[in-house]
This record gives sequence, structure tokens and C-alpha cells, in this order.
Amino acid sequence: MAACGLLGQTAAPPPLVHLYPVALDSRGESVKDLAAIDFRITDEGKAQTIFFLRGLVEPTHPLGPHEYSNRPSGVMPHATAILFDLMNESEANRIDTWHNLAKLIPQLAPSGPLYFYLLNLYGDLVPVHGIGPELAGNASWLQTFEEDLNKAVKAASRARPAGIDREDRTKKTYHELEVLANQLASLPGRSDIVWITSVMPSITNSIPCDGDWVDCGLYVAHTAVTLERDGVAVNPASFSGVVEPAAGYDLEQIALLTGGRTYFGTPIRDVVQQLARNSANAYEIAYAPAPQNWDNRFHNVRLTCERKGIKVQVQERYYALPDSRSSQERQSEALQAAEYRPSDTSDIGLRVKVSPAAKGVHLEIRVDPADLLLREQDGKFVGAIMMLLSDRGAAERSESGGLRLRHLTDPALSIISLDLTNDQHGLFMKNGFPISQDHAIGAQIERVRIIVIDQNTNHVGSVTVPVR
Repeated sequence: MAACGLLGQTAAPPPLVHLYPVALDSRGESVKDLAAIDFRITDEGKAQTIFFLRGLVEPTHPLGPHEYSNRPSGVMPHATAILFDLMNESEANRIDTWHNLAKLIPQLAPSGPLYFYLLNLYGDLVPVHGIGPELAGNASWLQTFEEDLNKAVKAASRARPAGIDREDRTKKTYHELEVLANQLASLPGRSDIVWITSVMPSITNSIPCDGDWVDCGLYVAHTAVTLERDGVAVNPASFSGVVEPAAGYDLEQIALLTGGRTYFGTPIRDVVQQLARNSANAYEIAYAPAPQNWDNRFHNVRLTCERKGIKVQVQERYYALPDSRSSQERQSEALQAAEYRPSDTSDIGLRVKVSPAAKGVHLEIRVDPADLLLREQDGKFVGAIMMLLSDRGAAERSESGGLRLRHLTDPALSIISLDLTNDQHGLFMKNGFPISQDHAIGAQIERVRIIVIDQNTNHVGSVTVPVR
């Protein structure tokens, strides 16, 4: 059972720093029974109090008839995008890597959605198998991948245009990483980019700076904030030749900045499998730094495990961007984002059973309490969630060519207070927190999206169910 922990005391949290550590024992096996007391966090050398800890999400029993979930397999969804960087790879490495990928990618058996892109010599993002709602679970593209890749690489490998200097190349690279991260953010769960390159392009600004290239580099802070917001980690990888030590250090820093890791010489199959395992076995830890912490600069974070023999893999730096929004504004924007995104979100696990009811449907909703922050108060577990029901019509094409469900009515919003005894908390942790709801539907309504937000963390879960 996933764990829910609280050491903070405020009901409406300030901006939080989120970390997603993977804990490994001496044999490299995942450690799945850690609690908040097992971790220690410092931010710029200052000890921090853990506000929230979520343990590993365990598989649940299969869905029954007319039952739906934002975690169909019971675990957190995870997607991977492979980015073959022709712009920054040397010509010799490009050719070797190209032919290796053409042979090895079709042999993959990904456990989640997998996508493939090129960064061409102009600095443009070129999809070989791009992100789209119709393709998320379709692996047939692997059968034609070699032909598709060969065609795409040949088209993308013309001579580099004149006039692209070092800063242009750096800016274009970071921009396209952000574009890819934005696309991955439309999918449920956290995601990884496998960035195939042997060079970390960077350029520092003219203002005196006593840090390294991450602290002093142009565009780095913007990219760090974007990837953090989108829930995307960057994992630099090189499959040809030897990465120079200086370049290897730089690539490791971008990995540590985003929560990824480097893979030099590791077969692509092992990289994809390792990222899927790390996603399935990651904890989530959040802490609330002091208000003055948000000072528009990079912060070093150190997370350690007090249990002997446990090694932690985790993000080691983040950009402390001030957030002047109120708690209510952050909640409102999180709800709006969940309502309009093309796919469901899974930070809070939801299962919904749909049955007929007078003038509409009856919804039996179960919220995973392990994903909620419940405060211990006077011998009880207390908290609050908001639930929004959004009616949708038939699917239609968006301007980008994907499918979207047309909104038909203003969403219905309700607030549910949680005030649980120890016995109730134990029962709900085992079976889920139940919500029964009758929902009237009009003639044009074909689906309803159920959205739940935890008012203590701004975590959101949603699931879209058919009602006809």
C-alpha cells in the first residue's frame, strides 16, 4: 500500500518543491518500504521538513464492467520520448548511432507509450513517431521504424545552414527540449526524454557569475522551470564513441537538474527498461521552503536515506522561481488545466463505476487516500478535496489535428471535507475513499470527466468515463 505522510502543519500550502527519488539497496533492487522518517533533506545546506511523502503505488485488482480508472494497470502511467540529436552529435557518431537505432528500436517491448524524434541540423524537432492521442498505445510503428528513420535522417542531414553560431545552437536545442516536454505534459504521469547526444551546448551570460555553467548559462533557468512544470526528466545518452570527460560532466549536470541520469554506452533497450522501472518505483517527496527561499536562482538539494546501505537517485538542483499566486489561484489553475488537457491526469488515483440512474448516471467514485495529504488532528485524519464534473460531447478534431471532447456545460464543483477516525482511515486506505454521485446528463453528453484536487497539496486526478 502506498504511504501517506505529513510532517507539515499548514492546510493551504505555500509553493512546494517536489522530488521523485528512487531508493536502491546494495544489489540495485528497489526499496519499497521507506517512510518520511527515513529521509533527510537539505536545501542550500538548510534542513527541511517533509511536507508530504507518497510511497510506491501498488497494482490493484482488475477493472470490472463499466468501471474506469486513470491508472488502468494500478501503477503510475509513464511515457518515454527518444530524441536523436543530429544538431549536436559529431558526424561519425551520428552515422553509427543512426544505424544502431534503426536495428535496435524495433526490438523494444516498451511497457508504456514510446515516441521518437529527431533534432535536425536546423534545430527543428522532427517526429518519426510523434505524440498524439490516437497513437498512445499503438506499437505497430515499430514494424516500419527502420524505413521511417532512414527516410527522416536523410531528409534531416543536409548541410548545416550558414549563420548558426554557438548561441543559436544552444538556444534552439533548449527550446526544442521544452517543446518536446510540453507535448509530453499532455500525457498522464511523469515522463522521460532520452536525449541522444555527446555534447551539452551551453553559453554563459556577460554578467559576472561565480557558479558553474548551470548557474551562469543563458536559457538554462527557463528550461529547468519548464521541465519541472511539465514533469519531465532529461536523460542524456550516447551509444557511439567515447564521451569526452568535460562533456560527460556537463551532460550529467543537466540530468541531475531534471531528475534524470546519464547513459553512456548502455544499450537502448536497457535504458528504456530502466526508466520504466525507475518510474514504477519512485517515491514522491515534497517540502515547503521558507518564503525567502524563492529568490530567482538555482538551489542545491541533498536528499539522503538514513537506512544503512540505501542509495538514493534524485534531482540535485532546482530553480527557485517566485510564485506570487494565492493558494486559491494555484488550485483554480490546476483544476482548469486538468479540465482542458487532452488526456486524464493521475497524481491522484481514481476508479469510477458507472450505472444508470434517473435522468442520468450514478457514479461510484473511489479516491486513493494514499495520494491525499491528511493531517492528524485531535486523533483524526482531516483534509479536504474539491471535485469537478465536466460534461463532454462527441470527439472532434482540434487545430493541431488531434481529437478532443467538446465541452457542453459549465462544470459542477463540490467540496468534500474529510474527517476520519483511525478505523475509517484504515478502512479507506485499504478500499479507497468512496464518493457516490448522481449526475444528470443531457441528450448531447457522451462522456463526463471527474476531476479531484487535494486542497492540501494541489495534486490532481481525473478520469473521463463514457455515459452512453
